[in-house]
Amino acid sequence: MIERSRNLRPLAVVFGAAMLLAAPLRAQEASLAAAPSSPVPAAVEAAPAPAGPTFTAASVAVRRPTAEAKAAPAAPAQRRDTGTALMIVGGAAILTGIVIGNGAGYAISVGGAVIGLYGLYQYLQ
Repeated sequence: MIERSRNLRPLAVVFGAAMLLAAPLRAQEASLAAAPSSPVPAAVEAAPAPAGPTFTAASVAVRRPTAEAKAAPAAPAQRRDTGTALMIVGGAAILTGIVIGNGAGYAISVGGAVIGLYGLYQYLQ
């Protein structure tokens, strides 16, 4: 058992280093995506919304959409990045299975590999 864990120690170190390097790269990608591609001219900016409560905001009835709401394009749906989380959980399960060893550890490692590969599939979609 100890000999087997010594043989897998370099693999665990490489995998851990890759996981530590993935977070800063992901942060850089998010900051690049948040940068605006073209600045909005000052003349196009909308007037500020009135402060405080209003009667229309307090209404719970169904209202017809205004002309402004009809003309405005729908915002794109926010995409949840579940692929990254699944890859991290899968990697943690693989390492946990390696540490446990024997039949149960191998089953946990295989399950972690399946979860990690599914997370990679979701990330690439």
